[in-house]
Amino acid sequence: MNYYEVLYILDPNFSKEKIAGVMSEVSDFVKKKKHDVVNHDFWGKKQLAYNVKKHKYGNFVLLNTEFKDANFVNEFKVFLNLNKEVMKYMIIKLDEKPSKDAKQEVSPEKEDNTQEGN
Repeated sequence: MNYYEVLYILDPNFSKEKIAGVMSEVSDFVKKKKHDVVNHDFWGKKQLAYNVKKHKYGNFVLLNTEFKDANFVNEFKVFLNLNKEVMKYMIIKLDEKPSKDAKQEVSPEKEDNTQEGN
């Protein structure tokens, strides 16, 4: 089996209902093609590193999938490119199956607060 992590960014002005609708549409597309969705989590609105379609912020959504056929990745990319709600996306192939209840959170690194004396 081939496991993938898809992070896609939606318009920051979307309501929770609109975001849920887009997430449902993406999940339905994957399931309709006889592949599996492991996790599909909404991460919230976050600031972007650079403007995307004139937006400084975006709604981040993480999708963990199991594709039975590796060729489906190209078809999925076409689907995401044609979906007007998706501003940007990134697909990464995973080595092992992600756990269903593992929330992946970015933890801030500890800062070194030592000061040099004169």
